[in-house]
Amino acid sequence: MKKRASVLTITSVSLAAAMLLGCGSDSATDVVEDMAPVDNSEEQENLWNLVWSDEFDGTTIDLDKWNLAYNCYGGGNEERQCYTQRPENSQVADGKLVITAQREDFSGPAVALGDPNYDENDTSKQQAYTSARLDSTNKGDWKYGRFEIRAKMPQGQGTWPAIWMLPTDWVYGPWAGSGEIDIMEAVNLKVVTEGSDPEAKIHGTLHYGKAWPGNVYSGAEYSLPDGANPADDFHVYAIEWEKDEIRWYVDDVHFATQRSTGWYSQYVDSDGNLANAAEDAPYNQPFHMILNLAVGGTWAGNVNNTGVDESVFPQVLEVDYVRVYECSVSPETGAGCASVGDNAEIVEGHVAPEITVPSTDIGAGPEFILYDEGLAEGLSLDSYNPDNAVTLQTLTVEGKGEVLQLDKVGATGNAYFSYPPTADLSHWSANGTLVFDLNLLSTDNDVELLVKIDSGWPNVSDVSVSLPELNTWTEIRIPIAELVASGNRFSPGSFVDLASVSNPFVIEPLGNMSLQIDNVRYEYQVSTANELIIYDDEVKAPFTIGHYAASGSVAIEQLDVGADHGIVNQFSFNTDEAVVYFQSTGLQQDVSSFAAVEFDLNVITDPREVRDFNIKVDCGHPCSSGDFAIPAPEVGAWTHYRIALADLVANTGSSLVLTQVDAPLVIFPAWGNQNGVVMQVDNVQLVK
Repeated sequence: MKKRASVLTITSVSLAAAMLLGCGSDSATDVVEDMAPVDNSEEQENLWNLVWSDEFDGTTIDLDKWNLAYNCYGGGNEERQCYTQRPENSQVADGKLVITAQREDFSGPAVALGDPNYDENDTSKQQAYTSARLDSTNKGDWKYGRFEIRAKMPQGQGTWPAIWMLPTDWVYGPWAGSGEIDIMEAVNLKVVTEGSDPEAKIHGTLHYGKAWPGNVYSGAEYSLPDGANPADDFHVYAIEWEKDEIRWYVDDVHFATQRSTGWYSQYVDSDGNLANAAEDAPYNQPFHMILNLAVGGTWAGNVNNTGVDESVFPQVLEVDYVRVYECSVSPETGAGCASVGDNAEIVEGHVAPEITVPSTDIGAGPEFILYDEGLAEGLSLDSYNPDNAVTLQTLTVEGKGEVLQLDKVGATGNAYFSYPPTADLSHWSANGTLVFDLNLLSTDNDVELLVKIDSGWPNVSDVSVSLPELNTWTEIRIPIAELVASGNRFSPGSFVDLASVSNPFVIEPLGNMSLQIDNVRYEYQVSTANELIIYDDEVKAPFTIGHYAASGSVAIEQLDVGADHGIVNQFSFNTDEAVVYFQSTGLQQDVSSFAAVEFDLNVITDPREVRDFNIKVDCGHPCSSGDFAIPAPEVGAWTHYRIALADLVANTGSSLVLTQVDAPLVIFPAWGNQNGVVMQVDNVQLVK
């Protein structure tokens, strides 16, 4: 029979008294057993006032209270179900909400409602299971209160029922910066793994911190008394949420408490800088309720016997009622109605990491050092670690100094260097290389190692790294253009946006692996390119356009001349003593593998009687090819030039060293005879 849905009878214990309770275990995996239910007192029976409920007494789902999801997205956790709005997957029957997950191929939208690409007519994503997800967004949204759900769980490998809450307004940005409250989750109930008892744990968890993948979580487990299993009968799952504190209950047993000293929210403000939210954030905003039954995914599919056992389906999550109460003592804070057990675990949670001051020139070049005896200023070290599979530590290694070690046990998780405001690294796209030293300590067979650049999921690109021999430091070099072009293997069609990079280095073993890394950097690498484009409609990094004038000046303009040349550089000489150049300032490069320098030249005006032009290639003064005469072009006509680098090396007076070139093209009317010359240059490149 259902409980009377009017007023909940619960003992009130002051927050001050609750704060005096002893701390529980530090571990979020402790199983809390044999706790006595809180002793309810009739004197306090009117403290909690019912403000919202669904008793599921009708014949259909009440759409004034619930929204039904329709998508095959997979929840962002690689889940294997499509959520449908069909009665086969959710219905009200015999006074209960019945959510049924069943084995059947189904196609539907590839993203969830709320994504700008959502299309209810989309059938591009196929999954092997169907199920249902209900939420109360904009129909039931609350800040503080008691939330009580009586339910019976499904069982079997791959089942993942959840009763949880998400923010309605996402004030502190994307998940999980705006928070998540898991009232109850369970995976793979009644599954027997070799050497273990049947799975019977339920979990109460908070997710918070920063936007994924900078999120963290904390929580506790609970097991029913006398070996009972949540899949065998109905039980009452609840939280009490007040300002600065959330408490978890099963059948009135208070088993866990979390406080605002152990949660936090950091978000990107309107100026693009990472900022700390208020001390009680993100749990100071309205949240709504969600009821769903997922199949597989990164949690259920990776623990117990792993995967999904299709033979156990169909499986059912039954919900007898959902009730929401308001604390009559202090509705605005939810405080004053607490029911506190003597043995509840006090979950420590996490302290907000220090926010580093962003560097204004992060990644500017000519070399971008991310890690060398520690992280570069402005970067932060973090991990995506939903299953506690990733451990990071810094060690001092003989001959290397400080290095970073990553140990991973499991399939999910990575480590990354983050830059919260996002960095424009587009100048590395053409000639940049991601370089780092790798020492592989151990690995399971056939485990891949991915390296990624991330501009916010799903805008990520990744490549698989060839693994070196064990216990051997090896330099890994990945052309950034190649990495970008490879795209996101987990979201086909998505690519990193180098103009807005949040995580310039991500390293992700796809299984059990232990490794060390050092000397992580971006550097320009041109020797392996088939051509080195220096200017084509725009100057290509790391090159810049400049001039030197001993007297007078040179006006430099970017002009769109249309036709075959588009945007070109125009140089107007108001002097007799100047040169213009394309130079990688502060960076000398090995161009010895190239055969020639090519460019197009168009002289607009040239009032001189002797129309002589020179070029040269420089390798840092006084290292140079010296002045090399080229035939004068016809005025007003584009002329293409190809000059062999060997001829420049052999030029009279040349000291050119092709392994140290910093200015692959210097061009000018002959020194001492320049005034009035206006010329345009385009398509500058080195070729093989």
